[in-house]
Amino acid sequence: MSNLKKEMLKIKVKGYFDSGKLRADPTITTLVKYYVDKARHNIETASLLTEVSRDKESKKRLKVSEDYMGYDWVISCGYYAMFHAATAALAAVGIKAESHESLIEGLEYHFVLKEKVIESEDIEKIKSAKKLDERYVNRMWATKSKRNTAQYKADAVIARKDAAKIYKNAIDFVNTIESLIRGLK
Repeated sequence: MSNLKKEMLKIKVKGYFDSGKLRADPTITTLVKYYVDKARHNIETASLLTEVSRDKESKKRLKVSEDYMGYDWVISCGYYAMFHAATAALAAVGIKAESHESLIEGLEYHFVLKEKVIESEDIEKIKSAKKLDERYVNRMWATKSKRNTAQYKADAVIARKDAAKIYKNAIDFVNTIESLIRGLK
């Protein structure tokens, strides 16, 4: 992450705290498990939609049209799996986000940007468990953009491979966030 991006992120996150779009809320830590469960639920829903979109027997059994394709909703479920996992990560450190943008940038600030303070090897191992690779935040931004296209553009063609990639990324993202949260305890 470039120094300019780091400074811009710090300014944005401070602005989110000043405006209340990010706020300290020690009570939200009690909801971490709920948000992780919600993320898993979204992944399961995406799996079901993928299956019914490609399987003729499932379509017949569920009485949906033969040409039904739910890949736009697979993308949405993938994004919301990431959204709820990110919400869980911030909740685990007592922070509540009030918007999608403040959530993603708050996640990036607290789990990607955080400066290293102590250099001891054991502390570094603990800290690395608490650090999120920047690519996960980038994937979340990209998925948010795809979700907007899939949900709000009537002429958008939603490719199966886009949905499959987002589904795979969502599983990886949620697994990584769950591991990160376990490292915080």
